[in-house]
Amino acid sequence: MFKHRGLIVLALIALFGLQACVAPPPRQRVVYRDPAGYNQGGGYDQGGGYDRRDNGVCRMCGTIRQIEQVRVDQQTTGGGAILGALIGGLIGNQFGRGSGRAATTAVGAVGGAVAGNAIEGNNARAASGYAWRFYVELDDGHEAWVGQYDNPGFRIGDRVVIRGGRNDGRLELMR
Repeated sequence: MFKHRGLIVLALIALFGLQACVAPPPRQRVVYRDPAGYNQGGGYDQGGGYDRRDNGVCRMCGTIRQIEQVRVDQQTTGGGAILGALIGGLIGNQFGRGSGRAATTAVGAVGGAVAGNAIEGNNARAASGYAWRFYVELDDGHEAWVGQYDNPGFRIGDRVVIRGGRNDGRLELMR
């Protein structure tokens, strides 16, 4: 009945691997805005000049002006349903003969897709949660907001420096 036991074992291992099928969490990011009329010559520092001092002004230093907690909802990608359908179809194809084999393949594919989508949905819900958004008034006149998952005790009025780049920036208290 089971011609390809190794294939079934491999398919079951891949099915349990579906638990890793979830979109990665959003990156922590830094968004900069120019106040009206400021720096009309091409925007903000695009290089890696973080915590660099120009003319005595720390370009990445500032004061927290607002803090808010934001909801982060992960979405499913459909990858779990596709992978589940493939695995279910492979397992279903091991049973029956002739048109019965085609039927078990179809049932296996549909069942695998449902199971894969459910697993991916559960993982997405588990990865969802809350993050913090900090609005910072920079010393050079710019404004920025930094999103990160943790709040190590920052408060409005704290002096901070932004470390990292636009897609991986983090706040640190100035010492």
